[in-house]
Amino acid sequence: MNSPEVLKEKGQQALQGDDFLTAAACFEALVEQEPEIPQHHLALGLAYLLAGQEEAAQLAWAIAFSEVDENHENELFQELIKLIQAKTQNLEQQGKWELAYLLYQHLHEINPLDVNVILQSIQAAMQGNQFDSNLLICSGLLEALTSHTDQSVSIDSSLMETVLGDVLAWDVEDPEILPWIEKVASYLPDKTKIVYRLNEKAVQLRQRSILHEDFDIALTYAEAGLRLDPKHFGLNHERIMIYIKRRDFKKAASLAEKLFLECQNLRTKIRTKGLLIEGLFHIPERWQEAKEELESLLLLLDSFIQEYEGKSDFQIAPSFLLRNLFYFQYIQDDPKECRVWQNRLSSFYLKTLQNQENTPGATAIASPVFSHQNRQTTQREKLRIGFLSEFMDQHSIGWLSRWIFQHYDASRFEFYAYFQSHELPLNGLSTFSETWFARPATRSFAVYGKPHETAQKIYDDEIDILVDLDSVTSEDTYAVMALKPAPVQVTWLGYDASGLPTVDYFLVDPLVVPDHANEYYAEALWRLPRTYIAVDGFEVGVPSLQRKALNIPSDAVVYFSAQTAIKRHPETVSCQLQILKQVPNSYLLLKGIGDNNSLRNALFQAAEMEGISRDRFRFLELDKDEATHRANLSIADVVLDTFPYTGATTTMETLWMGIPLVTRVGQQFASRNSYAMLRHAGIEAGIAHSAAEYIEWGVRFGTDAGLREQVQAELWRSRQTSPLWNAEQFTRDMESAFEQMWQRYLNSDGKNSMK
Repeated sequence: MNSPEVLKEKGQQALQGDDFLTAAACFEALVEQEPEIPQHHLALGLAYLLAGQEEAAQLAWAIAFSEVDENHENELFQELIKLIQAKTQNLEQQGKWELAYLLYQHLHEINPLDVNVILQSIQAAMQGNQFDSNLLICSGLLEALTSHTDQSVSIDSSLMETVLGDVLAWDVEDPEILPWIEKVASYLPDKTKIVYRLNEKAVQLRQRSILHEDFDIALTYAEAGLRLDPKHFGLNHERIMIYIKRRDFKKAASLAEKLFLECQNLRTKIRTKGLLIEGLFHIPERWQEAKEELESLLLLLDSFIQEYEGKSDFQIAPSFLLRNLFYFQYIQDDPKECRVWQNRLSSFYLKTLQNQENTPGATAIASPVFSHQNRQTTQREKLRIGFLSEFMDQHSIGWLSRWIFQHYDASRFEFYAYFQSHELPLNGLSTFSETWFARPATRSFAVYGKPHETAQKIYDDEIDILVDLDSVTSEDTYAVMALKPAPVQVTWLGYDASGLPTVDYFLVDPLVVPDHANEYYAEALWRLPRTYIAVDGFEVGVPSLQRKALNIPSDAVVYFSAQTAIKRHPETVSCQLQILKQVPNSYLLLKGIGDNNSLRNALFQAAEMEGISRDRFRFLELDKDEATHRANLSIADVVLDTFPYTGATTTMETLWMGIPLVTRVGQQFASRNSYAMLRHAGIEAGIAHSAAEYIEWGVRFGTDAGLREQVQAELWRSRQTSPLWNAEQFTRDMESAFEQMWQRYLNSDGKNSMK
């Protein structure tokens, strides 16, 4: 027979080695030899519990406590807790989280008000994949926090912060979880970290919601954070962003006005002013205010750059710069001033990057911009072209850019598609992205995370030419392009050029920017020989609009405008009203994103001054999908374009459907898209060079059915002849441009030199 000392040692070794049945056998023998020692019963109970014999464990512990008098119960109680805690730590070190969670449950039963134990229990459950929302709600943590009165036992605030952060990261938007997080967080003495995490979560949810447009959940997280810290700038800013995405522009503008009054420095004032302008531009009756606010914003930006330019410890986010100039081209056709500002801000952003520490693969100097000086330039058999975008999906970028992936010469080129995302796409790429981009591409990747990580991936892939499809419409794409992960970088589509010194070329054509435009672009303008965009066509669905349902006579002339509120410049709206006034039996249909009530009020007020009946306007809801939108264009006799920011994708769709278009030509890229597209389609009718000509063309189209029919016939014929509808020829032009760009790079002396 083994002595008690030997049994005790063997039992402890077995328990330590997780041989629980052997441990139980040793402690059973030990209890038989020394039944009066309660510690033996405690160890036996622990062995039983870990072996899955819970009733036996409870009995063993009950016997242990029956062996001591009341004066020593608490002492034994503490010994049991220490025994279980020691084993719990051992199990955690081994990664045996299920057993650790089991022990934490029993520690909780022993002392239901121990907050730290409950927090550790939640951690163990998450690590052991035993976690769900019901476990959290029933954890007893809130009850324990409410009842916590023992000041001798301190709550581990750091542990609570960690657990709340983990729960927030796990949260699957269960409606019960966020209120629980908020209540628990209210007990933290310092709420800074959890408020920061709530802000991160709100941003993440907003970004994730961009395609399915469900922003309510993001708003609940922002508001929860604001209840914990009402003055938190980031959360207040994010809440306004969410209201803008929800298209509640009046609420967004109201909140931005209030927040601006609370701003204490230039940075927060500029960020808030940018959101205020965005909200106001979507409220037609406040357009003039938006214009005035933009002018004041430029003064703030000028002061900011003067104050911070040259400071070595200064960093700035792309969003700070991008949103603030975004609406410049909507209010005036002044490309020189706009480009000066865009180039200046992008250069300023790049300088802030160069002040940061090195990133992997970066130059040896204190700059994160990648160097290609030592890259092997031995000609590969194929040129490797990368395409970077957030929007290679059912988005204007996707609809227009998809065709080159169908027609590129795979014997001469490798096309790499980088699907920029804010996080790992849980359900993979959409069917559209997979069909039109990923499958025909040589290789495709979903890239997410920090911009320098995406840039590193592109750099490691040895992309020869990187094509940016987003320009300033994507913060992440902009940030990646600033890091120069490819030796040659090009901007195409998305918007006007970004102005980044690390971008070499901006793809245009002979018409979409004036001949002298190179004077104010930071990038070199690469003019494709025919057009800067071409498609093979668009999918068209079944129309859901009928004149009869809209109470429009069959013989009426229908004008149509499908643009966002920010494109509806008051001067252009006035021109459209003049057209309506001069064409009897005509109606104007309007569709687009903005504050519809505000649009109605502003339009009705202006129409009343011109003596135009309200009955001649129809306000349409957005269509369920793009194919239906295109089909519904057929209700129109004439489409009236916007100015100074004209249509692009909408213009292509209008021309594809064979509908006459009235557009006004300006000087900036944004005011020449429709003009260039009409010319490429072989159409001269409808192109105006002044407001008077715009009205004249609108009236002519409305009163001359023969002219409308002539243009319609020309547009239908253009499908067979126009470079606008020949994506294969366009792809050949793009390929030729890529080869010339690469040869120019190889011939250059200072590779990777920034212009």
